[in-house]
Formats: sequence, C-alpha cells, structure tokens
Amino acid sequence: MASYFLRCVALLGLSAIGSAAAQQATPRLAAVVLPAQTSGPALAKATPAAAPAAPAAPTAAAPLFKADSIFINPQVLPQFTGGEAAFSAYLKKNLRYPAEALRQHATGKVMVNFVLGANGLVTYATVLRGPHKLLNEEALRLIWHMPAWQPARQHGQPVRVSCTIPVVFVE
Repeated sequence: MASYFLRCVALLGLSAIGSAAAQQATPRLAAVVLPAQTSGPALAKATPAAAPAAPAAPTAAAPLFKADSIFINPQVLPQFTGGEAAFSAYLKKNLRYPAEALRQHATGKVMVNFVLGANGLVTYATVLRGPHKLLNEEALRLIWHMPAWQPARQHGQPVRVSCTIPVVFVE
C-alpha cells in the first residue's frame, strides 16, 4: 500500500515538472507569408506564435499601497499639532477625572490604541488595558475629541496609522 502511494506521488511530481517545463519553453516561430508586392518577390517573416504579453510596468501615478492600509511604522510619524507640549496641555485641560473613580481612589494608566486617518482625525479607538471602567471611558472620550494631528506619511502621501498612547490618572 505504501509503495502504491509513493508511486502516485512520484507520478504527480513528474506531471507537475513536465507541465512547468512546457510553460517555460520558448515560443515556437511561425512563418507568415505577406502578400506579394508589385516590384519584388514575396516576403516571409518569422514571428513568435502566441508570445506571452509582457507584464505592465507600474506607472508613476499608481499608488504603492492600498488606500485602506493602516501603517504601524510609517516613514514620517504623525504629530499632534503643536508637538508633545501641546498634547500634554490638551490632556491636562480636557481631562475630567470621574467623581466616582475619585471616591474609589482609582488611579493608573489607561493604554489607548487609535487609528489616525490620512486627514489626521481619529477614526477608531479602543482601550487596550486600564485600571477602572470609568477611567477607560474618560480616556476614550479624550481621544475621540482630539483636534486633528499632522498625518503620518509614506512615500510623501498621507496615510492611516495605528497609534498607542497612555493616559495617566493620578489623584
């Protein structure tokens, strides 16, 4: 039984090798007879029969990536408008510590992942981990209400990018 199986596998392998070799063979030449000209003998010209078409070369206008791609490490990173100092000021000014979380003495760091669109606006946000449900909700609110960032760039084009930032809550 095992030898029968090995023979079948060997035959399939030879069949695959034969068809691959046939596909790689050079095209055959066919003679094409052109109509006789008025002042000379008939011309014959050899041309390839059914020569495969050359693949189209990418044009300069063709994008190098899909429009819905999300980059993790683009060539140019996104930047909060005004830089890191402006981002810290935005968080301090707009953070509203939930009263119930204060009563429970909930503190800690909420890790938020979000996608910045090619226009610099948040298009998706989720909490990766956080110490308390109320703190997680506040961190998400802050991210969703951020002003536009300077978008990430890949080959000079603005692109979508995935970002992860910590939002720290201290009493």
